Amino acid sequence: MDSFAARKAALTVALAGILMTLAIPVQAANSGFQKAEVLSITSGKGLDDNPSHRSAVFTVQISDVIYTGSGKRVKHATDDYSEGLNAGDTVEAAISGNEMIIRKPNGGEIKTRIIKRERVQ
Repeated sequence: MDSFAARKAALTVALAGILMTLAIPVQAANSGFQKAEVLSITSGKGLDDNPSHRSAVFTVQISDVIYTGSGKRVKHATDDYSEGLNAGDTVEAAISGNEMIIRKPNGGEIKTRIIKRERVQ
């Protein structure tokens, strides 16, 4: 009976260690997001230089920098390329290299490629 209790205790400690290890990347992934304000959402020429391709364009201010990112391709004129966001909305956003990720209030994410950065004067 003592060896069973020892194995159970060892398994509990190992499981707790694994769970703590898994929790660290989740916390690190969330730490890159900052409070941001959506300034505008439009559609513009796609990044592939094909004049008939249009993409959603999101302009977001994080702290004192305004980022403009090109999102998914708009396939039809009636598509909701704003994905439920409006100018003036407060969201969370993260910058990673040339990518901007916008967290929507409903929990979804919009991934964009940064096409412009400018510091607020």
